[in-house]
Amino acid sequence: MVPKQILSRILLSLILFLTGACSQTDDIGNQAEFYTYQVPEQVNDGWATAHMHDVEADTEPILEMMNGYFRDSSRDVHGILIVKNRKLIFEEYFPGYDFGPPETGWKGPYLDFDRDTLHCLHSATKSFTSAMLGISIDLEYISDEHEKMFHYFPEYNHLMSTEKHQISVQHLLAMCSGLEWNEGDLPLTDDLNDLIRMIRSPDPIGYILQKPVIHTPGTTYYYSGGDTNLVGEIVHRVAGMNIDYLSRERLFAPLGITNFYWIYFPYNQNFVYCSGDLYLRPRDMAKFGLMFLDGGLWKGNRIISEKWTRRSTEQYISLADTGILNADAYGYQWWILDYLVNDQRIHSYSARGWGGQQIIVLPELNAVLVFTGGNYNTYPPVHHIVRTFIIPAIL
Repeated sequence: MVPKQILSRILLSLILFLTGACSQTDDIGNQAEFYTYQVPEQVNDGWATAHMHDVEADTEPILEMMNGYFRDSSRDVHGILIVKNRKLIFEEYFPGYDFGPPETGWKGPYLDFDRDTLHCLHSATKSFTSAMLGISIDLEYISDEHEKMFHYFPEYNHLMSTEKHQISVQHLLAMCSGLEWNEGDLPLTDDLNDLIRMIRSPDPIGYILQKPVIHTPGTTYYYSGGDTNLVGEIVHRVAGMNIDYLSRERLFAPLGITNFYWIYFPYNQNFVYCSGDLYLRPRDMAKFGLMFLDGGLWKGNRIISEKWTRRSTEQYISLADTGILNADAYGYQWWILDYLVNDQRIHSYSARGWGGQQIIVLPELNAVLVFTGGNYNTYPPVHHIVRTFIIPAIL
């Protein structure tokens, strides 16, 4: 049964504790107080695993991370995966609270997260919606992202204005449509939040399209789940099927992903909620990241065009003056950031979701990182972990 208030089901994950044995020595002679590095288990899921040393990665920063930074608390991180040179070299999970409805104090069941646990991606879902738009272009369902948005919503022409006529699919992808939207300035528990009002609307597309234009399209970034859901509905209309079915056929099946699901709008179940709440397993999140790193290929098979993987992860609009932390720019539903580590700039693009769900691609290091977490009321420690421990380990 689909909950009636999707985004108001958010948990405050409690501080978690690692368990471990007494001081011991790992297989390469490093002293580990609670944690011993182990190669991720090789199973029949398409992943090749390897020791960190096999890809010339340094275990010392990882042991410091596990035995120091995570010694007394998981910091509401549920999982960390590192892929280097197409090999899964690190995979660890931490127990904690899944998310639940507000009446339970934002806490769901306490879980021992592992590689088979489906995790809500929250807004990291947006990067998957963008990928499905790219696949729709590859299939020639739509010519390109420069098409005008209202072309796909003729029954809403009564809501069109001269300004709205200028909004393109590209503007929706880059969250610079200029449509009035108030999502980030109000808590999600506020009934006036546009994201919540859209979710509760019996006509979520109409709710978005009736908004006035307050900025010239293409000029001003504003984080808008409304823009993303218009992209998802365009995919639905051009493909003749909802994005969950199209993604099963054209994205997940080719990646060998069988366990996933999307959420539908609770008050109109003709529409998939495309800006959040796709559920995937962490290893499958990593497959998506590696497919982008490899220019749209998985195991040599073309899933999405190299042109789209490049275009969607390039800067479209700068975030320099927005005050957004750990982000330099925005692409087509992807965040762009250069990490500064040991006086080196390491380029990245990432899918990011509330609570610390992230798929981070580091092209220069031939690496993909995956994080899952429950930092719903605190800022996720993801970027600190990446800068302090992971990049030094794989640099």
